[in-house]
Amino acid sequence: MNRRLRHNVLTARTVLATMVAVFALVAAGLPAANASDTNLAVGGNPPGGWVIDPAAYQKLFGNFNEGIPQGTVIADSGFRPYPHGFPVPNWGSDKSFVENAMVFGGATRVTLEQLQKGQVAGPAPLNALALRRTLGDGVCRNAKSIDPKTGDCDLILGAELLAQMVETSALGGHCFGIAAAAAALYNGQLPANQVGASSLGLNALNPMGNPATQTITRLFATQYLDPKVLPDAIAGQSPTKLVRTLIQTLPSGTVPFVLTVFGGVGGHAITPYAVLDRGNGLYDIAVYDNNFPLRALAVTVDTTTDSFVYTSATDPNSPSYTWSTANESTISLVEIDDLLGQQPCPVCRGKDQGTMLAFSSISQVNAETVDISLLDLEGQPLAPSLYRVVSTLNPPTEEARNIPVIFVNPGVEFLVAIDVRQLSGSQSFEVYALSNGASQYLLLDELRSNSTALFAVGGDKSLFQSTRAASPRIQQLYDGPTTSYDVNGHPIALPKEVSANQDWNRSKKQVRYSSTATRALVWNVQVNGINATGEAGWVGIGVSVPAGGEILVDYSGASATKAPLAWVIDKDKTRTPLTMQRLTPELLEQYRDQIYVVQGPS
Repeated sequence: MNRRLRHNVLTARTVLATMVAVFALVAAGLPAANASDTNLAVGGNPPGGWVIDPAAYQKLFGNFNEGIPQGTVIADSGFRPYPHGFPVPNWGSDKSFVENAMVFGGATRVTLEQLQKGQVAGPAPLNALALRRTLGDGVCRNAKSIDPKTGDCDLILGAELLAQMVETSALGGHCFGIAAAAAALYNGQLPANQVGASSLGLNALNPMGNPATQTITRLFATQYLDPKVLPDAIAGQSPTKLVRTLIQTLPSGTVPFVLTVFGGVGGHAITPYAVLDRGNGLYDIAVYDNNFPLRALAVTVDTTTDSFVYTSATDPNSPSYTWSTANESTISLVEIDDLLGQQPCPVCRGKDQGTMLAFSSISQVNAETVDISLLDLEGQPLAPSLYRVVSTLNPPTEEARNIPVIFVNPGVEFLVAIDVRQLSGSQSFEVYALSNGASQYLLLDELRSNSTALFAVGGDKSLFQSTRAASPRIQQLYDGPTTSYDVNGHPIALPKEVSANQDWNRSKKQVRYSSTATRALVWNVQVNGINATGEAGWVGIGVSVPAGGEILVDYSGASATKAPLAWVIDKDKTRTPLTMQRLTPELLEQYRDQIYVVQGPS
């Protein structure tokens, strides 16, 4: 069975009809602007093929001359938003990417008819090649079996779950990845074919196919993987020292940094490429802001007060926001070299580096209704010295708000508490607990208003309990030296205040599913294994377990053709054999809601 996630086809939205009416691709030049802005926004005449009606551009992105850098250029890398920036604005969801493809063009131009018929899907999740470029060959089950032509390999299960987590986290936008990829391509640090640009490094006609989206997404993910990026971005730097650094480095003809701004609304990442002196200690940093293709915008620094101000949007579909020293925002530079190097792998087999805890986004209508906290196994608040909470450079959009990532120290077992107040709309929720060689995942198809749910992380046992009835989907996975396993439990209509337990003895290759319910409870259970010879999955669907009983699955002798041994054991220890079914594409299609545990982004 192919366990890679499948994307949902997208349906047309009313906004698309409006956007189509607004945009017109015409055989005309770029928007008119004064000489200074033209020189900083556009390097040379635009080639044919990607041009846009100036009135249409202004209707979506504002006047082309708003926010332009002013002053005398004193440091210039030569980078320009056109042609070195990407030809589409920043995107978050599959829907926004496909809207861009329809309006701006893509690998193949998308038509409104295709969208209405559900014939379009968004970018693929990170593949093996992109993960290897970011994390090394440890993401492969067997590094000796890497395809020399494609760079592909069979991924360990932890790497697949990590790719899913990144995809979910990027729903707030890919600004960090776009800013880094554009600079690295211009600098010659990434070859053109790895980014999908022309052989000359021209990016303005990038078809935004798989090479572009894979590179952008993997560089976006480095903010989670490089332990310095987010803490440094949030802490910030002296604006005066920052502008002096750019004055010294940009004349080299490269763009060595991504520039980040962070404040109360969230963060944003942009590409700084020139500095202008406005006199009296004022400087404008010319930036390529990937929310506004083609434009040159300015971050203004006042060295007399060591302060800065920048107005943009957290994503192209959000209201504008001002980051400034006055509202306690911070500004920082992140070195491109650090992002292109191999990152620490939070899921690869080896020494335990701790647990990276990430969550799916919350829809804006429910943004203020969900809180996350960590407890020890006694139900008391986890000591702050055992973890750190880091906000990401994924600001809220009109659709969704992200939850900060939490890094927990190695060897710590804990409970994730999900506190939910009154919801304003339907809300699913995912918890990713990623660690080296062994990870856990929780999917709640629907959060319940005015409830608290607990999910235990760490060790061989997984536990779930909620103050309201729920049907949690729990996955534990382990990547061994030669074989990977994942075990899945889905108690259906788990009563309130009842614990569901999933106890996995990896050395004996046994897993027990039980609960504290005082009545019979129905479970769906699943065990999957994969090694160099292939993979197989076995499922038990609609298994009734009496009060005080459990399900025991022993897969020590299982194979692709031989089912695991399984029993329903009642409270008197009487065993009733349970026949596990071989997981086939046909069975998967028939019982998708019951056995397809890994769902992908909410």
